[in-house]
Formats: sequence, structure tokens, C-alpha cells
Amino acid sequence: MIFDIGSTQMSLDRFGVANEPVIADQVHAKNFSGRIVGFETAPLDKAKRLLSLAEGFSNAPISGFHVGAVAIGESGKLYLGANLEFTGVPLSSSLHAEQSAVLNARAHGETAISGIVVSAAPCGHCRQFLWELPNAGALKVVFEDRESTLEALLPNAFGEPRAPGHSLLDTQQIDLQPMVPQKNVLAQRAIEVARNSYVPYTQSPEGLALACVDGTIFTGCTSESVAFNPTVPALIAALNQRNFSHSRNDSITRIVYARLATSLIGQKAFVEALMRRVTNAKVEKITLEQV
Repeated sequence: MIFDIGSTQMSLDRFGVANEPVIADQVHAKNFSGRIVGFETAPLDKAKRLLSLAEGFSNAPISGFHVGAVAIGESGKLYLGANLEFTGVPLSSSLHAEQSAVLNARAHGETAISGIVVSAAPCGHCRQFLWELPNAGALKVVFEDRESTLEALLPNAFGEPRAPGHSLLDTQQIDLQPMVPQKNVLAQRAIEVARNSYVPYTQSPEGLALACVDGTIFTGCTSESVAFNPTVPALIAALNQRNFSHSRNDSITRIVYARLATSLIGQKAFVEALMRRVTNAKVEKITLEQV
């Protein structure tokens, strides 16, 4: 990780926003979660200036290649994204900066984005993932002082465009409930977020909630791609949110994983393998049924 946002020694000068108190105050706020507000009138210009800040959240111990991205919500709010890599597990576990930014927007309830700014040209993996957005073809993609559309960057895309109300950002909730009643807060959060899964291709919703030693809870759900491999598992989505918080370096003490009983796929083995790299906490499993 390039910097610790919880450190009082951190300087925003290297990221070009030290003299912008609106941004500095948000980043240093205890509840910072990767969203920047207050620039709704000129979001594209500000998104470009925030790229180096977004890149500062990158964790790339394998490649050493740090990428930042900023998604521009239709609300005008800006969402940071950064690539994450994890040692000891398959490379396919990596999260790309474009995915990170989109999932950050989704976690904050944004239902559409008008554009995304990236510090490097989007790879094919990311272009395919962005195809799941509601306005995919017209999505503005800006990188290396070049502005294009996703349709131009991804000709003859695999899969049909997603219809409004059935895309990655505006999908409908799935009616799920635990097969065994759950009372603890972390379990309830895992169940709640599982209902937000975007799983049109496997119908296998999953949710995950993890708690850090300071009591902060982070959640994530599965976000699928029609091409399968760009799919982001629930755990990676939760770790993405943790990465933009002041708890990013705090120990993880509990993990609850919830999945549909009839799912054809499951991520429990992956969750356990990755979590063994960072914590001794055991993965608690909850089985769900669709109502």
C-alpha cells in the first residue's frame, strides 16, 4: 500500500490535493469510504485531478503496477478505485482499478455512472466487466489524455447489453432468508448484502461481512460478468471497501459468508484460502434459501 490514510503524517501534497480542503477533509474524516462529494458541477475535470489520489490506494505486491480510477456517478459524486493484488492465491483474484471504482459506486447506492477516468488504458478484462453497466455502450472512458466510449473500445462485445433495471448498478434485490434464523449483527449484514448480488448468469447470490478489530464492518456481494472471469467475488468486494477506509490496516477478527443452498458454484474455499493469508479468524457460513 502506498499510504495509510489514518496516519497523521500522511501528506496529500504528492497527490495534488493538499491545497483543496474540501477533499483533504473528506479523506481524513473517520468515516471516509472512497467517495468524494462537492464537485457535482465539474465532475470530469475533478475526476482527472483525483487520479493520483486514487492510485495511492493501490496495493500491487506482485506486479508493482499501480493503477487508479475514478468513476463519475450520474449524481455527480466521484468514486475512487485502485487495483488490489493478493499473494498466495491465483492471479484471477486480483481486482482491477476500474472494477474497484464501479463497485465503490455500487456500494454507495449509485445506480448509473456517466464516465470513468483511468490512469492507464483499460485492459480487455475491465472493458468486458464495464459491459454490465446500464449505459455501457455510451459510457465515457478517459485515459492518457484520450477520451473514448466503451463501445469504441470494445467492438463486437460479448453478451447483450443489459436492460435498465437489470444491470450491475440497478439490479433488483433477491428475496433471500437464512435457513436457520440468525441474530448476530455480522450475520444479518452478510444476509442483507447477499440480497444485492448481481448474478444474472448463475443465479448464485453470495454475501460476505467481515469485522475489523476496531468494530468496523465491511460487506460485499458477488458481481458477475457474462464472460465469467471478470466476475468479482463477495470477499473481494468487501476488501475493496475496507481498502478505502481508516481500518484498511486493522486486523480482521470475524468473517461471515452467506450463500444460496442451491447454488451451482461457491466461494467458501477461496474465502478461506485468502483469509488464511491475513487472519486466524475462521469463516462462518450461513446457508440461504430463496423465498
